[in-house]
Amino acid sequence: MSQDDNEESGLTSGSSAAAGKLMQDGISSTQLLQMLLQREKLLYQNYPLSLAQGEGMIGWKDRNRECAWLCTATRRLGLDSDSTSLAVSIFDRVVTSVRIPSKYVNCVAVGSLSIAKKLLEDHEEDAPVFLNRLRTEYSSQELKRMEIKILEVLQWDANLPHLYRIVECLLSELGASFLMPSIKKHLEFLLCDSVLTSNFRWSVLAICTVSLLVEATNKHWQHPISALARACKISMSEINRCRTKVSSLWSRHMLPMPSTFHLLADLDDQDSDLDSDSMHTYNRSSILPAPSSDASEYITSPAPRALQPTPC
Repeated sequence: MSQDDNEESGLTSGSSAAAGKLMQDGISSTQLLQMLLQREKLLYQNYPLSLAQGEGMIGWKDRNRECAWLCTATRRLGLDSDSTSLAVSIFDRVVTSVRIPSKYVNCVAVGSLSIAKKLLEDHEEDAPVFLNRLRTEYSSQELKRMEIKILEVLQWDANLPHLYRIVECLLSELGASFLMPSIKKHLEFLLCDSVLTSNFRWSVLAICTVSLLVEATNKHWQHPISALARACKISMSEINRCRTKVSSLWSRHMLPMPSTFHLLADLDDQDSDLDSDSMHTYNRSSILPAPSSDASEYITSPAPRALQPTPC
C-alpha cells in the first residue's frame, strides 16, 4: 500500500464514529460517550501534560496563540465547532508528543485543521482552495507533508476524543442538547487556555462545563452531575477543583452563563459577533479579550497578524 493510500485509510478508519453526528450512525449518546472515555483513558494517561523544553521550541504561549488562530480559522471557513475542537485536540496531541520548533507551529496548526475538516465536514475542497481561504502562503505540497507527519505521530488514527463531542454527549444524556449553541464562546475559551487543558482531561473539562451550565438553569444540578461523574468514573473532588478554575476563567473574561430566559430567546443573535471577516488581521476581542492583570497564570495570546510559510 502506498503512503497516500495509507493516509486515506487512516483518515477513513477514524471517521466512522467521529464524522457522524450523534445518532446519525445508529450510535446512542451513551455508547459514543463510553467509546470516547475509553479512548481518552488509553491515550491520555499522564497529566499534567508538558512540552519539550529547549531553545526555539514551542511554549504554552505559542500553543494558546495557535489555538486562538484555529478558532478564528474555523469560523472563517464556516466549519462547525466540533471541527475546531477536534483540530485543537489533534494539535495538542502532536505538540505534547514530539519536539516542535516554534517556527513550525502554525504549519502544524494548519495541518491539524485540514485533517479535522476532512474527518468531520461533508464537503471537500482542493488544498489550494483551502489554503487560499485561510490566507496562508503554504503550498499544497507543504500541507501534504505536514498532514503525513501529523498522522504518523497519531499512528494514523486521528479520531481523538475532544471537548465539544464529549460535552455534546453529556448534554444528550441529560436531554439538554438544546443548550449546546449557548456555550460556543465558553468552549473556545477553554480550548485556548493551556493551564486548564494541560492539567485536566477533556472529559473532566466537559463535565465541569455541563455542571456550570446546568447549575445556571436548574438549582437541583448536583444529582444529575453526580450521576454523570459516576458514569464517567471521575471523582467529584476533581470536578470541583476544575469547576473553580473554569468558573474563574469565564468570570475574568465576562462570559455570563445563560439564564433560562436567555435559552428561550433566539440564540442566533449570540453568534452575530463571531461572523467577522477579519482573519488576516486577527481580531483579538472576538475570541480572547485581554486578560486582567491578576491573571498572568493564564496565557492567552493573539494569533500571528500575517501567516508566513515555513518549510514543513
